[in-house]
Amino acid sequence: MLDELVVVVTGANGGVGFGICHRLLVQLSYAHPPDAQPHFDVGRDITPELELPERSPDAGVTIVMACRDLKRAQDARDKLFRLLDKHIATLRQGTDEYTYAATFRRHVRLDIAKLDLASVKSVLEFGRAICQKYEHISHLIFNAGTATYSHLDILGFVYDLLTHPIDAIEHPRRNMQINGVLSKDNLGYTWQCNVFGHYVLYRSVQPLLLAYNRRTGDRARVLWMSSLDAEPIFDPKEDWQLTKTMHSYNASKFQIELICSELERRTIEAEEEGRVSSMPDLVAPHGEFHHYIVSPGITSTNMSALLNIPIPGWRYLMIAAFWIVRFIGSPHVLLSLYSAAVAAVHIALVPLLAIPTVRNCPHISPADIEYPSWHSYYNKFTDKRPRVLALRFGAENDRWGRDYPGIMAVPVWEEHPDAPQTLLERFERLYQTFLQVEKASGGEANGEAPNGHATNGEAS
Repeated sequence: MLDELVVVVTGANGGVGFGICHRLLVQLSYAHPPDAQPHFDVGRDITPELELPERSPDAGVTIVMACRDLKRAQDARDKLFRLLDKHIATLRQGTDEYTYAATFRRHVRLDIAKLDLASVKSVLEFGRAICQKYEHISHLIFNAGTATYSHLDILGFVYDLLTHPIDAIEHPRRNMQINGVLSKDNLGYTWQCNVFGHYVLYRSVQPLLLAYNRRTGDRARVLWMSSLDAEPIFDPKEDWQLTKTMHSYNASKFQIELICSELERRTIEAEEEGRVSSMPDLVAPHGEFHHYIVSPGITSTNMSALLNIPIPGWRYLMIAAFWIVRFIGSPHVLLSLYSAAVAAVHIALVPLLAIPTVRNCPHISPADIEYPSWHSYYNKFTDKRPRVLALRFGAENDRWGRDYPGIMAVPVWEEHPDAPQTLLERFERLYQTFLQVEKASGGEANGEAPNGHATNGEAS
């Protein structure tokens, strides 16, 4: 159908990606999804302009579960259907609410597609397959991510937890990482999986985002999953693939914010000012789709297993710490994947008019956030009000677990204010290099020809 939602979620077979799929299904089973209601103050009264149209229950929704492990994806798919059926069973039969949800259920599709973000060839093949199978995409949700953890500094973490419990959980510094890890494409592994792979995916299916706007008149959305761990701790000139920094995960999440904000900046310029970007193919020429930064807060996922914690029952200890830290005041610790998805699903469903921007919410500042002494932002914004690069929408809850979307300001990287533009240009050149290699090999590129590391310090 023309108004069918087609949502691509990377890493959908587990963790926050699974939570996003679960929450989307539950929310869309309502005629008026609670998560689609305006939540933020956007600086003016939008009520006269706000329309919350009721979607027809038979309009259809397809969630494309983009996963590397097809067996785990199939198990997740089955579980999602069971969870949706369980939710519908709680509704009172014979009511309009139940009738809507039951009709919606019959028009839900959960498709599985193989995607390995550590392989540009896999991403390009995924993009081609998606473009052949679907007529449009309404939402891209870039959730998948990884880290090259080696271990947890247990004694250091216990010290931080006892002396600075909230900071120890919200901004952990004891998750030890390995640097220099490369993908089979000879690119920085964490960088490729978390950032560049998603950029290649975005560019590969970009025509379907435009098609959604042409077919429905609505604007598509691209959600980039960042983290509270995002931090500018890398050299943007010599280490933009994050192979030298000892904090590649944190740096990759900050790069996501840089790339997303730059794409959105160019989109707004093209839409509102009619300015032609230096790379016009990268953005929606008339605002047909927009880019947003989201975050799941702090929650328990399988990524914690990468820390190789040699303590029996350590997961229970971690959950106990989460409970305590949430109760004593951290809004960012969430104890379910469903709750961790609240910000992403809200930004996916709420009317665009109700989403704050840097321009209409100047009161939101990085100076509002207290960072621990070990963070690179510590005491950085005390002398003057910092400039804001973008807004990050994060999952939050109160001490009793009632979840809601929150908002934080991402500061301009004053030491490298041109980093967003420079990185985007490098990303695009590397993407075009892979396309040329694949074209030269008849679509059978093995991903090894464009030496990513030769480009690492050179693509400037």
